[in-house]
Amino acid sequence: MVGDNINKRFSTIETIKRLLLFKDIMFKVIEFSDLNHTSAIPETQFYAYVVAEQEGKGKEKSKEIAVVCDVQNLLMARVINDRRNVGGATSLLFNTTVFELFRLCKVSLHRPLTKVSLNASMSPLWSISKQIKERRLSTVPGSDDYNEWVDDLIFRISELLGKIKTNIAKLQNVGLEFEKNAQNDSNEQPLLATKRESYQLASKLFQREIKPLKIFLEKNTRYEDGDGIFLLFEYFRSFFKIVRDYQRAELILSYEVQYLDLFLPIKTVASTVSIYLQKTQKSIFEQSAMDSAYNVILAAYEKTLGTDMRNKYIDLKDLASLDMEIYTPSVNRLSPFRADKSSAFLNIAFKEIDSRANKQSEQSHLDVELTENINKDSARKLAHAQLLNKWISETDWPDDIDFVEFAHMNLTNVMLGYTLPDLFEVQSSVINTNNNSIKVFNEYRKIENETHSFQYRVRHIKTKL
Repeated sequence: MVGDNINKRFSTIETIKRLLLFKDIMFKVIEFSDLNHTSAIPETQFYAYVVAEQEGKGKEKSKEIAVVCDVQNLLMARVINDRRNVGGATSLLFNTTVFELFRLCKVSLHRPLTKVSLNASMSPLWSISKQIKERRLSTVPGSDDYNEWVDDLIFRISELLGKIKTNIAKLQNVGLEFEKNAQNDSNEQPLLATKRESYQLASKLFQREIKPLKIFLEKNTRYEDGDGIFLLFEYFRSFFKIVRDYQRAELILSYEVQYLDLFLPIKTVASTVSIYLQKTQKSIFEQSAMDSAYNVILAAYEKTLGTDMRNKYIDLKDLASLDMEIYTPSVNRLSPFRADKSSAFLNIAFKEIDSRANKQSEQSHLDVELTENINKDSARKLAHAQLLNKWISETDWPDDIDFVEFAHMNLTNVMLGYTLPDLFEVQSSVINTNNNSIKVFNEYRKIENETHSFQYRVRHIKTKL
């Protein structure tokens, strides 16, 4: 019996190991806690779970359960944080870390990730990114302050990843149950009350857990308080590259890939539950209509069961509520029309238009009359930019010479309307070309004429092999 001259006490490790053997006690405690949204369990309720576990276990097992679940032992082992009087009754405040351990042992006990809990999980990440931007955190890799906040960042990201994985596993099981229920509904009609209860449960689950998690795992999600998880990943990855902490940058990239892999499962669950909700809603409407019609007909029929022979047959007036008012809008008569040309002529015309359109699309975009679509000044500027880019892409750039000076000398001779500002476009295009490697010199030059002056740093092209 519980509390029978217990003298022996277990350490924290021994207590938890034995609690795992009698895990149903803790499962019931967690279920009670989640149902009542509190970690304070009435002591009498806890001992009721202990007594239920002792039944049929034998004298030795019952004594072991009593020793392990003794409140003093649980307090010493730090499984219970406190024992106090709450609302006139003694309650036990359990260690939430121990709760999380037992949640791992049963999928259905995993704490749901709602919109509120997801935002709470993101708040520390938003805080870290904000402090980085405000330069309130160390940006020197290897320093103690830097390692401290980076370790905290990685811990929170991995912890959130674990929570999402376990919740998706739970939601996948729930999705399979709803899918099975939808198939069963097609074979047999359950009670309307049962169907409505199932619909409300699925709707609540979809709105509170599935939809927020699906939105959370979308790549471009943003919140009022900050960026979504993937935009934060991009920011942290970019930051680590800037400070040359490439190991952390690769770690963030691996987390990003793991989070991306979670989107498809939650999307599948959302689709499954959404389909179930649509089917069930339609079924509820239909069944409600049939039940309502049945009640009307039954009431009219019961009137015919009396001794008055004048009510031998059902009065159609009693079925008036079953009538459906149908409003048919008036449709005006179509005005007569005729085709001036035969169908054969129209077919030939359409084929000719299609042929000309295909030929036009194959022509170079430089052949388009831009002045027909935009004003002449804009058309002239656009045509000049197109010719300049064409010259840049088709030029065979020599190695180990000042390519800006080379461009200026050639463009002066070959391009009508060339001006010095065009060298900005030349320099940008050449530098950003992937096939080129640019060597920068600590030398500055100036090219000028009557209207413009262009000063630049000397660069040579080194073609990549």
